[in-house]
Amino acid sequence: MLKKSFLLGVFLWMQIPLFAQYANSVRFNLAGPALNLYSLQYERQLTGRLAFNNTFFYRPKSDIPFGGFIDNFTKKHGVGLTGIKFDDIFMNEAQVGVKGYSPELRYYLGKKKNKAFIGLFGMYEDFDMKVPALVGVIRGDQYFDVKLPIHFTFKTYSGGILIGKQFVWNRVGLDVVFIGPHIGSAGDFYAMGKNSNLQGLNEEEKEFVKYKIRERFGLKEKYFSMELNEDAAEIKSIRPVPYLGIRGVGVNLSYRF
Repeated sequence: MLKKSFLLGVFLWMQIPLFAQYANSVRFNLAGPALNLYSLQYERQLTGRLAFNNTFFYRPKSDIPFGGFIDNFTKKHGVGLTGIKFDDIFMNEAQVGVKGYSPELRYYLGKKKNKAFIGLFGMYEDFDMKVPALVGVIRGDQYFDVKLPIHFTFKTYSGGILIGKQFVWNRVGLDVVFIGPHIGSAGDFYAMGKNSNLQGLNEEEKEFVKYKIRERFGLKEKYFSMELNEDAAEIKSIRPVPYLGIRGVGVNLSYRF
Protein backbone atom coordinates (compact mmCIF):
# COMPACT_ATOMS: atom_id res chain seq x y z
CA MET A 1 0.00 0.00 0.00
CA LEU A 2 2.82 2.39 0.94
CA LYS A 3 4.64 1.55 -2.29
CA LYS A 4 1.52 2.29 -4.37
CA SER A 5 1.06 5.65 -2.63
CA PHE A 6 4.70 6.53 -3.30
CA LEU A 7 4.42 5.62 -6.98
CA LEU A 8 1.21 7.64 -7.28
CA GLY A 9 2.94 10.66 -5.76
CA VAL A 10 5.87 10.33 -8.19
CA PHE A 11 3.44 9.98 -11.10
CA LEU A 12 1.54 13.14 -10.14
CA TRP A 13 4.80 15.02 -9.68
CA MET A 14 5.93 14.02 -13.18
CA GLN A 15 2.59 15.11 -14.67
CA ILE A 16 2.89 18.70 -13.43
CA PRO A 17 4.39 19.98 -16.72
CA LEU A 18 1.06 19.02 -18.34
CA PHE A 19 -0.59 21.82 -16.35
CA ALA A 20 2.02 24.49 -17.00
CA GLN A 21 4.93 25.06 -19.38
CA TYR A 22 7.17 25.91 -16.44
CA ALA A 23 6.48 24.05 -13.19
CA ASN A 24 9.07 25.82 -10.99
CA SER A 25 9.88 29.41 -10.19
CA VAL A 26 12.24 31.34 -7.93
CA ARG A 27 11.61 34.90 -6.74
CA PHE A 28 13.52 37.74 -5.12
CA ASN A 29 11.85 40.66 -3.33
CA LEU A 30 12.95 43.85 -5.12
CA ALA A 31 11.75 46.16 -2.34
CA GLY A 32 13.47 44.18 0.44
CA PRO A 33 17.03 45.57 0.23
CA ALA A 34 15.71 49.12 0.78
CA LEU A 35 14.45 47.89 4.17
CA ASN A 36 17.53 45.71 4.77
CA LEU A 37 15.23 42.66 4.44
CA TYR A 38 16.19 39.85 2.09
CA SER A 39 13.84 37.09 0.96
CA LEU A 40 13.96 34.22 -1.50
CA GLN A 41 10.99 32.18 -2.71
CA TYR A 42 10.66 28.83 -4.45
CA GLU A 43 7.30 27.81 -5.91
CA ARG A 44 6.21 24.48 -7.37
CA GLN A 45 3.11 24.29 -9.55
CA LEU A 46 0.78 21.47 -8.42
CA THR A 47 -2.10 21.91 -10.88
CA GLY A 48 -3.13 24.56 -13.40
CA ARG A 49 -4.24 26.88 -10.61
CA LEU A 50 -2.74 25.50 -7.42
CA ALA A 51 0.87 25.95 -6.30
CA PHE A 52 2.98 25.49 -3.18
CA ASN A 53 5.27 28.40 -2.34
CA ASN A 54 8.16 28.61 0.15
CA THR A 55 9.54 31.93 1.42
CA PHE A 56 12.79 32.29 3.37
CA PHE A 57 13.64 35.72 4.77
CA TYR A 58 16.35 37.42 6.81
CA ARG A 59 17.03 40.88 8.19
CA PRO A 60 20.29 41.52 10.07
CA LYS A 61 19.82 43.40 13.34
CA SER A 62 19.93 47.07 12.36
CA ASP A 63 18.11 50.39 12.67
CA ILE A 64 14.44 50.53 11.73
CA PRO A 65 13.84 52.19 8.33
CA PHE A 66 12.12 55.59 8.68
CA GLY A 67 12.82 55.40 12.41
CA GLY A 68 12.13 59.11 12.97
CA PHE A 69 8.73 58.94 11.29
CA ILE A 70 7.80 55.76 13.18
CA ASP A 71 8.90 57.33 16.47
CA ASN A 72 6.71 60.40 15.88
CA PHE A 73 3.76 58.28 14.71
CA THR A 74 3.84 55.87 17.65
CA LYS A 75 4.20 58.68 20.17
CA LYS A 76 1.07 60.24 18.70
CA HIS A 77 -1.06 57.15 18.00
CA GLY A 78 0.64 54.23 19.79
CA VAL A 79 -1.76 53.89 22.72
CA GLY A 80 -4.77 53.66 20.43
CA LEU A 81 -3.16 51.12 18.10
CA THR A 82 -1.27 48.85 20.47
CA GLY A 83 -2.11 49.73 24.06
CA ILE A 84 1.59 50.58 24.65
CA LYS A 85 2.60 54.08 25.74
CA PHE A 86 5.38 55.22 23.40
CA ASP A 87 6.04 58.62 25.01
CA ASP A 88 9.16 57.25 26.74
CA ILE A 89 10.13 54.65 24.12
CA PHE A 90 12.64 55.65 21.43
CA MET A 91 11.71 53.87 18.19
CA ASN A 92 14.19 56.07 16.27
CA GLU A 93 16.98 54.31 18.21
CA ALA A 94 15.47 50.83 18.05
CA GLN A 95 17.10 47.96 16.16
CA VAL A 96 15.33 44.93 14.71
CA GLY A 97 16.63 41.68 13.29
CA VAL A 98 14.49 38.77 12.08
CA LYS A 99 14.77 35.48 10.23
CA GLY A 100 12.02 33.08 9.28
CA TYR A 101 10.16 30.79 6.92
CA SER A 102 6.67 30.92 5.41
CA PRO A 103 5.00 28.02 3.54
CA GLU A 104 2.05 29.00 1.37
CA LEU A 105 -0.65 27.18 -0.58
CA ARG A 106 -1.53 29.53 -3.44
CA TYR A 107 -4.60 29.52 -5.69
CA TYR A 108 -4.52 31.45 -8.97
CA LEU A 109 -7.78 32.98 -10.18
CA GLY A 110 -8.93 32.91 -13.81
CA LYS A 111 -7.22 31.72 -16.95
CA LYS A 112 -5.57 34.94 -18.10
CA LYS A 113 -1.81 35.22 -18.42
CA ASN A 114 -1.71 37.90 -15.72
CA LYS A 115 -3.91 36.74 -12.86
CA ALA A 116 -4.73 37.48 -9.25
CA PHE A 117 -4.05 34.95 -6.51
CA ILE A 118 -5.06 34.14 -2.94
CA GLY A 119 -2.68 32.38 -0.60
CA LEU A 120 -3.11 30.57 2.71
CA PHE A 121 0.17 30.80 4.56
CA GLY A 122 1.88 29.95 7.80
CA MET A 123 4.78 31.91 9.23
CA TYR A 124 7.62 31.31 11.64
CA GLU A 125 9.64 34.36 12.77
CA ASP A 126 12.65 34.62 15.08
CA PHE A 127 13.12 38.21 16.32
CA ASP A 128 16.15 39.91 17.87
CA MET A 129 15.43 43.51 18.96
CA LYS A 130 16.79 46.40 21.00
CA VAL A 131 14.40 49.14 22.12
CA PRO A 132 15.60 51.94 24.45
CA ALA A 133 13.10 53.30 26.98
CA LEU A 134 13.05 55.69 29.91
CA VAL A 135 12.23 53.80 33.12
CA GLY A 136 11.42 55.48 36.41
CA VAL A 137 13.64 54.64 39.39
CA ILE A 138 13.20 55.61 43.04
CA ARG A 139 16.23 55.54 45.34
CA GLY A 140 15.44 56.72 48.84
CA ASP A 141 13.31 59.82 48.39
CA GLN A 142 14.72 60.67 44.97
CA TYR A 143 12.93 59.91 41.66
CA PHE A 144 14.75 59.92 38.30
CA ASP A 145 14.38 58.42 34.80
CA VAL A 146 16.96 55.95 33.53
CA LYS A 147 17.41 55.25 29.81
CA LEU A 148 17.38 51.48 29.64
CA PRO A 149 18.19 49.66 26.37
CA ILE A 150 15.94 46.58 26.46
CA HIS A 151 17.18 43.63 24.36
CA PHE A 152 14.38 41.28 23.22
CA THR A 153 14.39 37.85 21.61
CA PHE A 154 11.21 35.91 20.81
CA LYS A 155 9.67 33.56 18.26
CA THR A 156 6.25 33.75 16.60
CA TYR A 157 4.01 31.17 14.92
CA SER A 158 1.09 32.48 12.87
CA GLY A 159 -1.13 31.92 9.85
CA GLY A 160 -3.08 34.14 7.50
CA ILE A 161 -4.30 35.03 4.03
CA LEU A 162 -2.55 37.12 1.40
CA ILE A 163 -3.81 38.68 -1.81
CA GLY A 164 -1.76 39.59 -4.87
CA LYS A 165 -1.41 39.52 -8.63
CA GLN A 166 1.06 37.85 -10.98
CA PHE A 167 2.40 39.37 -14.20
CA VAL A 168 4.21 37.04 -16.61
CA TRP A 169 6.46 37.61 -19.64
CA ASN A 170 7.58 34.17 -20.81
CA ARG A 171 10.08 32.97 -18.15
CA VAL A 172 10.29 36.30 -16.31
CA GLY A 173 7.53 37.75 -14.17
CA LEU A 174 6.51 39.96 -11.28
CA ASP A 175 4.50 38.88 -8.25
CA VAL A 176 2.91 41.78 -6.40
CA VAL A 177 1.58 41.07 -2.89
CA PHE A 178 -0.90 43.72 -1.73
CA ILE A 179 -1.53 42.65 1.86
CA GLY A 180 -1.24 39.59 4.11
CA PRO A 181 -2.65 39.82 7.65
CA HIS A 182 -1.75 36.94 9.96
CA ILE A 183 -2.51 36.02 13.55
CA GLY A 184 -0.93 33.57 15.98
CA SER A 185 1.16 33.52 19.13
CA ALA A 186 4.62 34.51 20.35
CA GLY A 187 6.75 32.40 22.68
CA ASP A 188 10.29 31.87 24.01
CA PHE A 189 10.26 35.55 24.95
CA TYR A 190 13.31 36.85 26.81
CA ALA A 191 14.35 40.45 27.45
CA MET A 192 17.10 42.06 29.48
CA GLY A 193 18.01 45.66 30.28
CA LYS A 194 21.18 46.68 32.13
CA ASN A 195 22.00 49.93 33.91
CA SER A 196 24.22 50.68 36.92
CA ASN A 197 21.39 52.75 38.47
CA LEU A 198 19.50 49.49 39.13
CA GLN A 199 22.13 48.34 41.62
CA GLY A 200 21.57 48.52 45.35
CA LEU A 201 17.80 48.94 45.29
CA ASN A 202 15.71 47.60 48.16
CA GLU A 203 12.66 45.40 47.57
CA GLU A 204 10.19 48.30 47.50
CA GLU A 205 12.34 50.21 45.01
CA LYS A 206 12.69 47.09 42.83
CA GLU A 207 8.92 46.65 42.73
CA PHE A 208 8.57 50.24 41.58
CA VAL A 209 11.03 49.66 38.70
CA LYS A 210 9.12 46.52 37.68
CA TYR A 211 5.88 48.48 37.66
CA LYS A 212 7.39 51.22 35.44
CA ILE A 213 8.80 48.67 32.97
CA ARG A 214 5.41 46.95 32.71
CA GLU A 215 3.77 50.32 32.19
CA ARG A 216 6.26 51.43 29.52
CA PHE A 217 5.96 48.27 27.42
CA GLY A 218 2.38 47.26 28.20
CA LEU A 219 3.48 43.93 29.73
CA LYS A 220 0.65 41.95 31.34
CA GLU A 221 1.52 39.83 34.38
CA LYS A 222 -0.49 36.86 33.06
CA TYR A 223 1.97 36.60 30.14
CA PHE A 224 5.30 37.80 31.58
CA SER A 225 7.44 37.36 34.68
CA MET A 226 10.12 39.85 35.72
CA GLU A 227 13.18 39.81 37.98
CA LEU A 228 15.74 42.43 39.00
CA ASN A 229 19.21 40.95 39.52
CA GLU A 230 22.08 43.28 40.46
CA ASP A 231 22.14 45.85 37.61
CA ALA A 232 19.79 44.03 35.20
CA ALA A 233 16.05 43.59 34.68
CA GLU A 234 15.04 40.24 33.11
CA ILE A 235 11.66 39.53 31.49
CA LYS A 236 10.42 36.09 30.41
CA SER A 237 7.17 34.83 28.89
CA ILE A 238 5.26 32.36 31.06
CA ARG A 239 2.63 31.48 28.45
CA PRO A 240 2.08 32.09 24.70
CA VAL A 241 1.34 35.74 23.90
CA PRO A 242 -1.27 36.68 21.23
CA TYR A 243 0.42 38.00 18.11
CA LEU A 244 -0.88 39.95 15.10
CA GLY A 245 1.20 40.82 12.06
CA ILE A 246 0.81 42.12 8.50
CA ARG A 247 2.80 41.23 5.42
CA GLY A 248 2.91 44.52 3.56
CA VAL A 249 3.35 45.29 -0.12
CA GLY A 250 5.91 43.08 -1.81
CA VAL A 251 7.24 43.19 -5.39
CA ASN A 252 8.96 39.93 -6.32
CA LEU A 253 10.94 39.39 -9.50
CA SER A 254 10.47 35.80 -10.65
CA TYR A 255 12.17 33.37 -13.03
CA ARG A 256 10.34 30.25 -14.20
CA PHE A 257 11.93 27.01 -15.32
